[in-house]
Amino acid sequence: MKKIYQTLIILALTATNACNYLDIVPDNIATIDYAFRNRTEAEKYLFTCYTYRPQIGDLFNDPAMNGADENWQFYPVSSVFPIYTGAQIGRGFQDLNNPILNFWTGENGGKPLWRGIRDCNIFLENIDKVEDIQEYEKKRWKAEVKFLKAYYHYYLFKCYGPIPIVDVNLPISASVDEVLVYREPVDRVVEYISGLMLEAFTDLPNASEVVEGTEAGRVDKLVALSIRAELLLFAASDLFNGNPDYENMVDNRGVKLFNTTHDPNKWKLAADACLEAIELCHTQQKALYDQIDPVAASAPAPLQLQTSYRQAVCDRWNRELVWGNTNNDCNGLSRASHPRLMRLTPQNLNNINSQWAPTLKAVEQYYSANGVPVEEDKEWQSEQWYDKRYEIRPEPSSGDEKYYVKEGQKTAYLHYNREPRFYASVGFDRAIYYGSGYNRFPDDVKHCEFINLEYSGFQGGSQYSVTGYAAKKMHSFKCTITSTDSSVEYYPFPIMRLANLYLMYAEALNEAENSQTARNEAIVWLNKVRTRAGLNGVKESWTQYSTNPTKPDSQTGLRSIIRRERTIELAFEGKRFWDIRRWKQIDELNVQPTGWNVRGESAEDFYRVVQVARVPVKFSIKDYFWPIKISDIVANRNLRQNYGWQ
Repeated sequence: MKKIYQTLIILALTATNACNYLDIVPDNIATIDYAFRNRTEAEKYLFTCYTYRPQIGDLFNDPAMNGADENWQFYPVSSVFPIYTGAQIGRGFQDLNNPILNFWTGENGGKPLWRGIRDCNIFLENIDKVEDIQEYEKKRWKAEVKFLKAYYHYYLFKCYGPIPIVDVNLPISASVDEVLVYREPVDRVVEYISGLMLEAFTDLPNASEVVEGTEAGRVDKLVALSIRAELLLFAASDLFNGNPDYENMVDNRGVKLFNTTHDPNKWKLAADACLEAIELCHTQQKALYDQIDPVAASAPAPLQLQTSYRQAVCDRWNRELVWGNTNNDCNGLSRASHPRLMRLTPQNLNNINSQWAPTLKAVEQYYSANGVPVEEDKEWQSEQWYDKRYEIRPEPSSGDEKYYVKEGQKTAYLHYNREPRFYASVGFDRAIYYGSGYNRFPDDVKHCEFINLEYSGFQGGSQYSVTGYAAKKMHSFKCTITSTDSSVEYYPFPIMRLANLYLMYAEALNEAENSQTARNEAIVWLNKVRTRAGLNGVKESWTQYSTNPTKPDSQTGLRSIIRRERTIELAFEGKRFWDIRRWKQIDELNVQPTGWNVRGESAEDFYRVVQVARVPVKFSIKDYFWPIKISDIVANRNLRQNYGWQ
């Protein structure tokens, strides 16, 4: 019998050796035959293939959660309060010799995705040996693993650009030249992944056929089509579609790894894929989340709207969720995004801390109450609110403002007259904080106090928000907090939700064709997202309230609106990290992160804008992709290193 260690030579991709549960079985007989001797053992191998999923939504091991410009973490001075791994990428500390979140070899928090692809291939090569399994189930398992193999290639593609394609495992008899594989051109990689996802789609179950109690998080038809649509959106975007920066990315065969000629048809392919995924989602009863939780049924309408928007992310397995990740720590995310709402005992002090802190830049992205950017809102201009946005408004909160700012309290102009998603997503100084066990408005609803030594703010070196904000959106309003204890509501992190698909489709429509017809159709899908958020449509909002009323009428203008809408709707969900890259906007990360002066002991001192990075962040073209570890380049002379990392 073949031993498992004889089935594949990984030297083609990495010089690192590793093992999984299959390497440790009774009597040292870790063989393929043993792993596929019956249904039970084969199912274990199926689940092993799932274990390689990147930890989407995890604060430590998902680069997208801390690697962009939406959040910042205080820089710890001891191992007691470790820095999030992805935050090192956000600080520009990626390293050629020892890459952070290395998904190529599975080091420094990265999943070993090539090993995952190897195990997927082993499964597909051997599942037909299992006799005590129904044919329909065997087809489903094969389809799931085909998708996972495609998805792991896709994640590597996002991180590294052109990658090798490992459709089958190399045999032990492979020659040295066969082992030294090449990276394939971008278009070839996309074609392969897309084709494999479509192949998997055929035998995957419908979403309704996935049993929530025992199978939630497993792949279904909606997952396959929606992630394929995202793949094609990436392929159509500036980073991969006619990018002249990588004209010299040529391997030792003379093969160009990037196509430097822009192909507008790629946007058409992306649009078609998005629409196909959306239509199937609708057929299978997916819809934008607009439910009011019974706990919030008696709350005033503005608080109900905020709660509903938050629950689109935090209500587990809700109808908007297309694919939820169970392979992450949402408990940790909830605790790190929740501000302290009262004085806490020492043992509870670091459980709730809001150390995953939104930047001032992220806060300013949200629209005004009129549904347009604050910097182009006519009312904000005429009242001089924009010019004075960092100043304390002299008038205390009153009237309907009591739903957003603690009545009788004062805060910055920036925090007034904003859209509902702002109040649903961001905790700020003096902000009303509905939920967390305090649901009777106004009797016992809490509010934030972020000034130095106040209960939400800096307290003598403990974990805290370095910007003076909290990511309210990313924990359920059903979490509870008391002075001595806290509990959080689990939810699967949204890898894909329907609102994202709508925005993807709007973007693809606008880019595929420079016509008013295309723009009008794109706006239809934008407006679905805006309506759920309590805003008027794009045309109505810009015509009435913007200093640039014709902005939606051009492709360039609508592009700006779509990108701003994505930044707002998907804030703190790890999408902006990848959007910045595919849009070729890495310079956005060179805007130094700022927040309020959280060490200020008075309101006047607190409301000063300060930089929160200890070392200035600096990014360039090379930071669009991860480096391949230098030892792997040495081991395989055919691997071309990514631009700028030589």
